[in-house]
Amino acid sequence: MGNKQLTMDSGLGFLVGQLTHVESKLYEVQYPEITYPQVMPVSTEAGEWATSITYFSMDGAGVAKWIGSKANDVPLVDLSSKKTVVPVELGGIGYDYSLEELRQAQHLNRPLPQLKANTARRGYEEFAQRVAMYGDADAGYEGFVNNSNVATENVVAGVSTDTKWSEKTPAEILFDVNTALSDVNVDSETVESPDTLALPAAQWDYIMGTPRSDNSDTTIAQYIATNSPYLTGIDKIVKLKELKGAGAGGTDRMIAYTNSIEKFKFHIPMPLRFLAPQPKGYSFVVPGEFKIAGTEFMFIGSLCYRDGI
Repeated sequence: MGNKQLTMDSGLGFLVGQLTHVESKLYEVQYPEITYPQVMPVSTEAGEWATSITYFSMDGAGVAKWIGSKANDVPLVDLSSKKTVVPVELGGIGYDYSLEELRQAQHLNRPLPQLKANTARRGYEEFAQRVAMYGDADAGYEGFVNNSNVATENVVAGVSTDTKWSEKTPAEILFDVNTALSDVNVDSETVESPDTLALPAAQWDYIMGTPRSDNSDTTIAQYIATNSPYLTGIDKIVKLKELKGAGAGGTDRMIAYTNSIEKFKFHIPMPLRFLAPQPKGYSFVVPGEFKIAGTEFMFIGSLCYRDGI
């Protein structure tokens, strides 16, 4: 074979051994802008073989009444169900290494560069983030920040006659937050108790750094976290960049919601996985595949949108 001469066959063997190192490091990298695993439940329960996900949402009604001891007209409850089928879509992304790159790595006794694999995974995570938040029209998905069935209202104007938080007093901002959280609870007749508040980056930064009042050492966010009957801590106020411009007329949107897998979930039946490298010309391609089925809302009343903040 000559002194370290690399052929397609020996290159494939060298690459397979190197990829063990590459993939062991792949998922150690954290991407700060990828937030969907933190702000919503992620489900892989459908499994990689799934082509669609079917779920049933149920509703029931029944009214009791007085009856006689020999009555035969006992009032019966009525159940209704809605069947929804969510398609599972197959996606892919990959990377490659040329024979020249393999020769240099082998000659210098260095591991293959990690950048290509990291970039491929980054591409997958960005795609998943986009589908989770905005949905995908071609696949028929709606997203977390733009579902057409979610109750949506504009926040009320403050004393400045503006709805934007940058123009409002802390008391007016507290009113907007408390109203949104309360509306989910009240509109569901106390069935739903929202435990999370999602804000655009600018508004999140504002309430995290702005005092509750001129003579207070407590920020607006700290006051909300301490006094809200729904939120259990300041970590329940989350930053979500996709909410900028997500509201009606391109305004910024706030979401009050219950962060529970019983209420909604983002389906990833098959997270990204890389297949065996495949020869292609003077290179080896490492293909990756994944399956996504969008964001599913089982209880649409567990959240609300408030626009204009």
